[in-house]
Amino acid sequence: MSYLPFKIGLEIHLQLTEAGTKLFCDCRSNYRGMAPNSNVCPVCMGLPGALPVPRRQPLRFATALSMLMNCEMPPAMIFTRKHYFYPDLPKNYQITQYQGGGGAPICLRGRARYYDPDADGWREVTIRRINVEEDPGRTEYDGTITSSENAYIDYNRSGVPLVEVVTEPELRSPRDVRRFVEYLLLIMEYIGATNPRLDGAFRVDANVSVEGGERVEIKNIGSTLDLERAIRYELFRESKLVSQGGRVERETRGWDPVRKVTKPQRAKETEEEYLYFPDPDIPPVPMKELIEEARSLMLRDPAKFMDVITAHGVPRRQAWSIVLYRPALSVYLSAVEKGADPLIVARMIAVDLKGLMKKQGVDPHEDSSWPSPETIAALAELISRGEYTYDEIKYNALPQLAANPETPIERLLPPRLSDLSEVITAVLSKEKKAVKDYLSGREEALDYLVGSALKMRRGYAVDPKLVRSVILKELRQLQGNNKDN
Repeated sequence: MSYLPFKIGLEIHLQLTEAGTKLFCDCRSNYRGMAPNSNVCPVCMGLPGALPVPRRQPLRFATALSMLMNCEMPPAMIFTRKHYFYPDLPKNYQITQYQGGGGAPICLRGRARYYDPDADGWREVTIRRINVEEDPGRTEYDGTITSSENAYIDYNRSGVPLVEVVTEPELRSPRDVRRFVEYLLLIMEYIGATNPRLDGAFRVDANVSVEGGERVEIKNIGSTLDLERAIRYELFRESKLVSQGGRVERETRGWDPVRKVTKPQRAKETEEEYLYFPDPDIPPVPMKELIEEARSLMLRDPAKFMDVITAHGVPRRQAWSIVLYRPALSVYLSAVEKGADPLIVARMIAVDLKGLMKKQGVDPHEDSSWPSPETIAALAELISRGEYTYDEIKYNALPQLAANPETPIERLLPPRLSDLSEVITAVLSKEKKAVKDYLSGREEALDYLVGSALKMRRGYAVDPKLVRSVILKELRQLQGNNKDN
């Protein structure tokens, strides 16, 4: 699909679901599963006389993210009021951060690296700023927003801590956008700030423009796949409109995941309409101590773990496949620490076990889905010692582990390779006609003998190449004996 020259920038809102508390009070940051309006207090409801007090853990997480994105950080962050009216915003303003009007966001400018598995390489994008802010409440409807007679307000989410990451319009393509957001979510998961698989844990606004048109904002996309699709559609829509002599107006649009189109919502607001000014109830928060407190979280950078794995000679795509799931990384590092071959363990985890889990509908993000490092290390050691081939472990042991990771190792293993010679001896003794055919020059008889040996393994998976080589060795020995006679 061809587009006119375009620009894509993002505003990514990430809930700090694992912060424990809301941003300015002690209500829970993860409100899911709670009865409506039960996770509230005077502060997050904006009641008169209730004063916000910034909680430390959300600020630590935001500081760690800013440091991982190589941000320029001010001496102190200054919270700002952003004024607009909506029923789920009880104070009629949102406490956020703004670069201007006396405000100071936690990140003024940065440079973020992210891995693109499609290109098998690292890319970079400029970060314009990172803000810390509170989430508004939620408005729910009987049906759609246009057809419902009633609207219901749930303030459980009101005050939940967010970080907003704003990029420069440098993203190269809709797929590139998706890869960047996926990597950002992985960082947030690794530092312990966000569980990105929770409903509503992140929302993305995409700013899209083609040459000859105004900037269009696509609001509140909560899936990386939908984000890619929405931008593809919008680039197509705008390119077609401009190419036909039309004009792309500045507006806000929404994404319809059912019809897979963007739809107009409203004219785009200007920054001046929000009447930003520093929040008089919240003093500036010094950054020096927060930076020191956040240094330990930086050790959890996914890129560092990628480097650790690839240092063992593991291909970068396999390393990425391991790092993509934190439990897989834990199993890998522990198994290698126990002396297992890093390349065998990487292939086992990144290629075969993960694929089997997905095929069987097992969630690879869960710790309980993965076998113990001891089991993986033991299987890798059997392969390294030559007692089993990789394929025998792959086809016999790994499917059982994917279905039940606690299966005892003795139940995972097929008969040992030392038994193979006995099986082949029995096959050659039984299939005398096929042996005679091969010795008389009919090469295809070898395939028949290999198949017979595999059948005698009673359903266990065996490396056919190994069986073939052993049979061939026996047949050549018989050929030599016949010549001697």
